[in-house]
Amino acid sequence: RLNATPASGSEADRFRSADDALKSLGPGAFKDLNCFASSAPPEVAAAMECWCLLHDATPASVESCLKLANDDPADFKLVGMSTLNYLDEKDIATLEQRTEGLEASKVRAQDGAGVEAAAAMIEWLQAALAMRRWAIEARKEE
Repeated sequence: RLNATPASGSEADRFRSADDALKSLGPGAFKDLNCFASSAPPEVAAAMECWCLLHDATPASVESCLKLANDDPADFKLVGMSTLNYLDEKDIATLEQRTEGLEASKVRAQDGAGVEAAAAMIEWLQAALAMRRWAIEARKEE
């Protein structure tokens, strides 16, 4: 039941919005992440390393994330709530810790072709993790 989505509520709305934004980006948007190949800001590097965890890509690095984005942009954005169910608790804890405090608006304010994709990744990660926390709490209440 961890992938249950409530019909309404701030967590559900936030996740749907972030998921729609991510899924609406074309393949080129993810290839634009290459602008961060030589120097990714800390927020972008964190998001890209977290994305590697979602795709079981090692090492979790900017370089590995770029390889994923360039090799198969369609698969790169093929993530959902069920993706989190396959991660172990250590990886979930890493995602929580790495995404806490990241601000997509700060990423969007930077220069670079890949800022929109990076910001969408941050928003998706944070919204998905919030939904996961909601699902755990809802299950406890049953």
